[in-house]
Amino acid sequence: MSDRDDELRATTDDIKADTDELHAIEETKASMDPDDPRLDPLAARAQDIARGLVPKTTAQREIVSDPE
Repeated sequence: MSDRDDELRATTDDIKADTDELHAIEETKASMDPDDPRLDPLAARAQDIARGLVPKTTAQREIVSDPE
């Protein structure tokens, strides 16, 4: 397996882990009362994850578009 394959797999795994966590947070938030004090920290975590996805997906695109 090439370094490029390794980079792509690692980036993909990282994105999948983030989206799994984001999905779990959103599922939790959906079942919470809007006044629940845990909602704000969960929303902040979801926002952090979402912000982190852009550089990861950008890196992934660069990996696949960079000819060897």
